[in-house]
Amino acid sequence: MDISEFSRLRDKASYLRHPWETSRVNVLKTFLRSSGISFPVDRVVDIGGGDAFVINSLMGENLAREYFAIDTAYTQEVIGQLKENYNDSGVQYVHDLEEYNRQHDAGLKTLFLCMDVLEHLEDESIILDHLDPRNTNCHYFFSVPAFQSVFSSHDVLLGHYRRYTLSQFEKMLKNKGFTIKNRGYYFTSLLALRWVEKLFKKKKDESIDNWEGGKTKTKLINSVLDIDFRISLLLKKAGIIIPGLSCYCLCKK
Repeated sequence: MDISEFSRLRDKASYLRHPWETSRVNVLKTFLRSSGISFPVDRVVDIGGGDAFVINSLMGENLAREYFAIDTAYTQEVIGQLKENYNDSGVQYVHDLEEYNRQHDAGLKTLFLCMDVLEHLEDESIILDHLDPRNTNCHYFFSVPAFQSVFSSHDVLLGHYRRYTLSQFEKMLKNKGFTIKNRGYYFTSLLALRWVEKLFKKKKDESIDNWEGGKTKTKLINSVLDIDFRISLLLKKAGIIIPGLSCYCLCKK
């Protein structure tokens, strides 16, 4: 869970979701519908679930029978607050992957999500080595921020150690035993904006917890980023992968 998410956990009714958060969920839903995975699966497990916005956003999509969120920040107090925030939605909250592996059947058909988590770790093995290779029924969807060339104070603010190119990301996952089934970038327009900010040395102090753009602006940005991603998918079908602010890989192990 990002440190910024703690400041709003008990104040769910009075903050606006940053359009990056809502657009990222829209990207995930759009991608999963075209992924070729046979839904519903037995479980969807969100690694690094944070304030549980992603996993709760997926619950109405008929993707699985059970939904889990895993985060080392999940104390009993935090879990109680999350259950209150989401009206006891049925999501099961787990402290870490070791606990999940001990307590839950590894043989079920599962989709693991790990979105914008690995860049927060000094060593990605902390997560990747705990994804059980014995279960061949699993898919894994990873996403990370792209291009070290746009690493900035904003990344430092968010607690990032690094950014990745798609080829670097693929190589790292393959070295950990994953087979890449699909990959690409998203948010091309945001990458262009970040390059401009870096060029003019614009300092970016805001984070996802202090968005004040309003509902209309948020909706407009969501629409632009949705079109952005759909265009990148169309181009990828034609064999053209265009860069974006984030990269993703859908894998099996």
